[in-house]
Amino acid sequence: MVDKSQSFETLTQQISTLQEENQRLQQSLQAVQDNSDRYEDLIEFAVDAIFMGDPAGNIIDANQSATTLSGYSYAELVEMTLGQLFSTAEQQRVPLRYDLLKQGKPVKTERLLSRKDGTTVPVEMHSRMMPDGSYHSFMRDMSERRQMEESLRLSEEKFSQIFKLSPEAIALTCMNDGRYIDVNIGFTDISGWTYDQIIGTSSLPGGLDIWCHKKDRDRMIQGLKDKGKVTGLEAEFRHKDGRSIIGLMSARIIEINHETCILSVTRDITERVKLQKKQRKLEKQMQQVQKLESLGVLAGGIAHDFNNILMAVIGHCELAQRRLTSESPAMEHLHQMKLATSKAADLSNQMLAYSGKGKFVVEPLNLSQIVEEMEHMLAVSSSKKATIRYDLALNLPSVNADATQLQQIIMNLVINASDAIGDNSGVIAISTGSMDCDRTYLQETWLDENLAEGRYVFIEVADTGCGIEPSTVPRIFEPFFSTKFTGRGLGMAAVLGIVRGHSGAIKIYTEVGKGSTFKILLPASTLPALKMDLEIPATPLQETGLVLLVDDEKTIRDIGKEMLNEFGFETVTACDGKEALDIFKQQHHQIRFVLMDLTMPRMNGDEAFREFKRIDPAVKVIICSGYNEQEVSQKFVGKGWAGFLKKPYHFSELQKKIQELLNH
Repeated sequence: MVDKSQSFETLTQQISTLQEENQRLQQSLQAVQDNSDRYEDLIEFAVDAIFMGDPAGNIIDANQSATTLSGYSYAELVEMTLGQLFSTAEQQRVPLRYDLLKQGKPVKTERLLSRKDGTTVPVEMHSRMMPDGSYHSFMRDMSERRQMEESLRLSEEKFSQIFKLSPEAIALTCMNDGRYIDVNIGFTDISGWTYDQIIGTSSLPGGLDIWCHKKDRDRMIQGLKDKGKVTGLEAEFRHKDGRSIIGLMSARIIEINHETCILSVTRDITERVKLQKKQRKLEKQMQQVQKLESLGVLAGGIAHDFNNILMAVIGHCELAQRRLTSESPAMEHLHQMKLATSKAADLSNQMLAYSGKGKFVVEPLNLSQIVEEMEHMLAVSSSKKATIRYDLALNLPSVNADATQLQQIIMNLVINASDAIGDNSGVIAISTGSMDCDRTYLQETWLDENLAEGRYVFIEVADTGCGIEPSTVPRIFEPFFSTKFTGRGLGMAAVLGIVRGHSGAIKIYTEVGKGSTFKILLPASTLPALKMDLEIPATPLQETGLVLLVDDEKTIRDIGKEMLNEFGFETVTACDGKEALDIFKQQHHQIRFVLMDLTMPRMNGDEAFREFKRIDPAVKVIICSGYNEQEVSQKFVGKGWAGFLKKPYHFSELQKKIQELLNH
């Protein structure tokens, strides 16, 4: 018989078990519901547009992003097929592959979706068929990505065009071995190598060897390691044909495929550097010209006043010599005084030469003849261990120059060459010739003041001496600069002044330990050269008549009067042009000629001369000055002056000038 109490207990346990299973089932159902809600939220608020359709292609569901992307409302979408979102042309271009979906294959395409407002939008579409025959299509708006890709494409195209067509030399190289990865047209143009010859080849020795100096690349590499970039690096590069190119370079480090590379941009500044060097040279020449002009004014002024003093000394010395017998004990002293004043006059002339105003008597001369006449003088002036060799051109064109000044140039150059040889045996080679000089050649000379192209006559003095240090060359023409133990340092400055005064130029070639060459270039003349005849002493002059002597220096008036009286003239003196004019107005009918200084107070010689000519057009005037004839003659061109005497003048020079004046 069944125990009722046991049956009740069993039933109770079964009911309890069923209740627990029911509770677990409810929990599972709730979990499924929760998952379903989350799934729907994920779909609804997904960024991508999601379309769900049936096997016939009808849209049965869509999320919020689908309505935003298409422009259709949810209600409109569920009444449409998926194909209606694409135009016929677009479906022909990119078909909807239901056949692949039915085979269980996912389909990924890029196509243009037609929106409700008629616009199109590029989308990336992913579709997959579900087991129940429905499909899911995910669409992502590609507009922004397309814009970015287009911008990137344009940017790359722009960079590519800039890279290829830039006139600057652009190169991409490996940092470790200098191997070229890419270069532009500018690089091939500047380097002379073709693209195929460059790519894959190193810039280092063993490859193109394009760096002239290893230290330039080392500086670039060090700068890149320190700062990651280099700007404004000036370096020298080697062209394919061997010539050098100066480049201004900028570079930075970039990483390509985990390899450290260098992107460099180089500008060819070879011509700019040449122009800068030329400009610096012109500036130095201009500074030299300014020195010549400023110190020349000082030197000229000193020489003028110095010549007035020497005039009195020479005049009194010569008068004393004329009035003493040859047996007088004072004659030797007077002779020594005259030699000393001649040296002082030479120094004065040297100062005028430095100022560039030292030409006195300008005549067409033959340089070879000038050198020939100086052979003995040059031999005794140079070192006994120096051998002088001559190579003098025949039929040389003449030059318009002053013979004394040319002799001074030659003497100074030979003495300097002798000093350079010193106690060693050596050779001094003196040569003459002519050549055609273009602007390029003349620009490389000292004191090229826009000299005209054409034919130039030259004298060249070369030695096998010690040469000149490069740092010293720019200073050799400076006044008072000398490398000798003794000397005033005016020799080469005077040479430069004389050459400048003759519109010439100087070329210098020198090498330490091997010697120096100085080439003096003077413009060739078309006039035939004068023959250098010996001067025949003039016969004693005995004249009568009245002479007007005008000078602001009393000592000059006194000695001049005595010299004129020695010739037999009666002399009346004036201290300036105004006093002379008053005398001339009263006595011009008796005055045979006027001997007048140029520089005077109140009224100078130029002004007085014009007044004399106005009163008596036939008046004969000899102008005296401490400056040279060329400078003075510019004031009297075409005005009919009778002659010029440069102070200090000798008794014989005054006599010769008076004889020339009275014989015409």
